[in-house]
Amino acid sequence: MSPLQPLTQAPQAIPRSLPVKEHLTVSGVFLSLLLALTLIGLGERGLFDINRIYNPHYDECSQATFLISWGESCPAEQFAFQNVLLHSYVSFPLFVIFLILMLYLRHRRLSTWQRAIFRVSSVVSIFFGIQFVAEVVTYLFQFHHLVGIYVAFGLGAIILTSLVISLERRAAKKRSIGQVRR
Repeated sequence: MSPLQPLTQAPQAIPRSLPVKEHLTVSGVFLSLLLALTLIGLGERGLFDINRIYNPHYDECSQATFLISWGESCPAEQFAFQNVLLHSYVSFPLFVIFLILMLYLRHRRLSTWQRAIFRVSSVVSIFFGIQFVAEVVTYLFQFHHLVGIYVAFGLGAIILTSLVISLERRAAKKRSIGQVRR
């Protein structure tokens, strides 16, 4: 607005240039998926080798024998507990590290390649976190049935509660944006 214009005239809006939004390419998404599958395969092989080397009951209870039937010479509960315990040394810290990174980087501006790597690491970490929880629940259902039921229902309640809260927040945000536009 110039000093010569009357005050009743509204100032004209200054056009703003929107920042260019970067998009992932199809080949980038495919390679990210391939990288995630490779890292999951590497982690699975690592977990298998950790169990093979450090589980004291591995020689007595081979995986195939343990899964089909429990022999008299196989201490099945100790084998399964050691298996879960050894996997927790890898899966749980990996999941916690990703959770901390996610909370730290949630409001930061990331470039396209950083977002792609972040998504790959999140897929791998969430996979191992879910796998660890599934192993614990399976162990509890096999050897401590009553505790397994309570843990499964408790985890289900926690997960469903967080999903309901997340969906309601998202819906409230959409509703508030819709009211501002009107």
